[in-house]
Amino acid sequence: MTYEGCKSDTTKSYLVGGWCFYFYYNSSWAPNTPTQDNAQTMCHPHGTLAVGVTSKMLSTYKNRFTSTSIPFGWVALVRNLTYPNQLQGWMWKTLLPNGSYATFPAIMSSIPWAPTEPNNNQGSEDAAMAINNWGFGDVRRTISNPLYGQMTTAVICQFAPQQWSFTQRGHGLFTNSAYQIAQWIRTKYTCLLNCHRSVFCVSFAFNPTTNDCQIYAVSPEDPQFAGEVAANSAYNWYIRDGMEY
Repeated sequence: MTYEGCKSDTTKSYLVGGWCFYFYYNSSWAPNTPTQDNAQTMCHPHGTLAVGVTSKMLSTYKNRFTSTSIPFGWVALVRNLTYPNQLQGWMWKTLLPNGSYATFPAIMSSIPWAPTEPNNNQGSEDAAMAINNWGFGDVRRTISNPLYGQMTTAVICQFAPQQWSFTQRGHGLFTNSAYQIAQWIRTKYTCLLNCHRSVFCVSFAFNPTTNDCQIYAVSPEDPQFAGEVAANSAYNWYIRDGMEY
């Protein structure tokens, strides 16, 4: 599958912010397959296992990318089990085609968890998936039977365009480090390029005097985070076009 192929199959795809998300399922797959580890490579070489960059996008996963016949969909959400509480240690971790992982700590308030989830109900639940019309639930990456019963599972892929636009709208920056993917001294073009290449980045703040570049996994235009923008006329906001909040 390619980006253009994803776009052309409108019954199984969703376009937002330039990204194309695709519901991938093969009827030849046995129940309880693929595991999440297997799913990490199934969108290669042109895509990756999907991450969630807005709450609305994740709600679309559970409502549009699953069905009563295929109720489960893998995404790249994992948990570090060394944390004692089931609400801790969650991160987005997706395997890139070059063999490295892109990671970012999950913003828990952006994930539409199902009621009582995540609950570590079966113990050692170190991953999560979208569940049809219910929300996100934590599971083991292996989703074995009989522990979880017989499951029909799809993979949600994420494809990026070769080029996309970021429009300069307003001024300011986020001061909450939980939203920041990275910070460098870069030219504006390089700052934009790094944001575009990230599977998480939806906005960046750039200071043209110092070349300070801060790229973020959230947008100042998202009502969920707009109240946390720090006014600063020295920084220009550049926001990924085509986003939904």
